[in-house]
Amino acid sequence: MKLISPNQLLYAILLLIFSSCVASSGVVQSNTIAAPAASLAKYKTYAWYQEQPAKAPDYDRGYSNQLNNNIRRAVEEELQRKGYTKATTNPDVLVAYDVSISVPIEKDAPGTYPNGFGYSYGYMAGYRYNYGNPNLSGYRPVDLFKQGTLIIDFVDPARDMLVWRGWSEGAISNFNANYKNVQGSVERVLEKLPVIR
Repeated sequence: MKLISPNQLLYAILLLIFSSCVASSGVVQSNTIAAPAASLAKYKTYAWYQEQPAKAPDYDRGYSNQLNNNIRRAVEEELQRKGYTKATTNPDVLVAYDVSISVPIEKDAPGTYPNGFGYSYGYMAGYRYNYGNPNLSGYRPVDLFKQGTLIIDFVDPARDMLVWRGWSEGAISNFNANYKNVQGSVERVLEKLPVIR
């Protein structure tokens, strides 16, 4: 049996530590927040907050209708897997998504849009959907998220209030991402959403 020297052992340990740091540096973390009184278990049906995004403005070169289609498909499949049913009338909850993107400074000037709303990929005509938030702990406007952050919101249709938000910082690094990559990002965002029984 051959013994290894202290230098070889130290080298092996350093190599292990370094390789684990490199491997974990690309991991995208997902987070969620929920309204204090939100009972997510009562939501069984959903519909989109807006069926189709408005046309992309001329200044936005990052928009891809394929990305919109991929996100919507992945969200619907993941919600179905978790037991939610898509409704055409009277949904229990409305679903919206955003991908935080950089916009020209002249389009992002303070006072141009209502406070608390950041730029939305899903609603390309301007700032994000105009639903409120009941002072969610940890809430921040979309424009304060890192570019490429995928955000999925649940909105109570009766009160037009945000009741749950999940996001992954920098999940969409390529606005031409294929379906498989988008699907993985959506699964990470919705992983903490309860399964409906």
